[in-house]
Formats: sequence, structure tokens, C-alpha cells
Amino acid sequence: MKAVIFDLDGTLLDSMGLWRNAPAKYLKSLGVEAAPDLAEHFLPKTVRGGAEYLKEEYSLSVGLDEIADGVNGIMEDGYRRTIPLKEGVEQLLKALSERGIPMAIATATDRYLAEAALKRLDIAHYFKALCTCTELGVSKSDGPDVYFAAQKLLGVPADQCAVIEDSPHAARMARSAGFFTVGVKDVGGGNDQNKLIAASSVYTQSFVPTENVLKLLGID
Repeated sequence: MKAVIFDLDGTLLDSMGLWRNAPAKYLKSLGVEAAPDLAEHFLPKTVRGGAEYLKEEYSLSVGLDEIADGVNGIMEDGYRRTIPLKEGVEQLLKALSERGIPMAIATATDRYLAEAALKRLDIAHYFKALCTCTELGVSKSDGPDVYFAAQKLLGVPADQCAVIEDSPHAARMARSAGFFTVGVKDVGGGNDQNKLIAASSVYTQSFVPTENVLKLLGID
């Protein structure tokens, strides 16, 4: 592979546990009880798409912007102060950078939250581009547009560009679009690992050791 596109939450950042709880916590602030499967409906969407789901499914009287801001507000402290990198991420980014491999991020998270975490964790400089579903008006669950946007900014053909994802549906979308897809396990996300394995070109349980991931990517 000649370039790599990373998902953010659950792939680079250990943040999916917080995301699974955020929509229910927001509903609780309104005095509304969340269904047990809320996270499964909310997480595949952008925050705006998730806000639309909450408004319709729970008959909320507040506006979409207020809902989206409310959920993001719950997450913001984590991005600015506490969410850590997943194990082995920094070493992998350094190794790819040293080998001249351009990298980008394709995320459903809003830019201001993503940038806050990337800057705090001192990894923003590794990435040539940050593409967000919100800015593109797309969703990973609907198609591979966010990956194509990142790929074009990297200047590498899709079939020479790897996508690293923790979500089965996102990995499936990227792979169907011609990207070499690496599925990476994320305990906090609660994803079915058998589905992720089936959706991905290759699979790894972690980014440690770095050499194993480079081998999966076909990079010396």
C-alpha cells in the first residue's frame, strides 16, 4: 500500500465507550429513557444523522442543532482532556511517516472535536488530510464518499490505499469501493468481530507489534 486512511473513533482513539453512552446520557438530561439498543442505531450515523434519529424516534421537541450540540457537548470534555490513543497507534504512525507513507483521517466525528483530540495527543502532524462526514454531507453507512475524499487528497489510487476501520459496515463500504481494508478490534465499540473479519481484507486484534501491521499493509 502507498497510503493509509484511518478511521478515528475506535481505530486511533479509545473513545467508543463514551460514544455508546452519550446519546442515552443526552436523552436522560431531557427526562427521556433510552432504548437498550440506542447505540446500535446512533453510532453508524453522523452526529447530525443521529440527532435526526433521536428527534424522530423519541418525539423530541427540541431542534436538530440543539440535539447535535447536546450530544457533542457530552463528548467534548473527553476529546479535549481524557480520551487516549489506542495501544500502538503512535508507534504505527511514526513508522508509516518514516517510510514516507501519506496518511489521512476519515471520520463521522465533527472536525472541532477531532482536531481537539489530535492536537492534544500530538499526532495531528502525521496527517495530510482530515475528512469529516458532516462537512461532506455523507454517512459511512450510506457509501464510501468520505474515503474517496480522503484518497483524492492523498493523491494515491484507491487500490493502492488502505483503509483501517473498527466498524464492520464501514469496512464493508470501503472494501466494496476498491480499498484494501484492515479491520482492527475495538472492545469499547461492541462490534461483532466475526462480521468485521468478514467485511475486511485483513484483520488484526491490535496495532502491536508495529511490524505485524506493516506486514499486513505490505509495507517494509
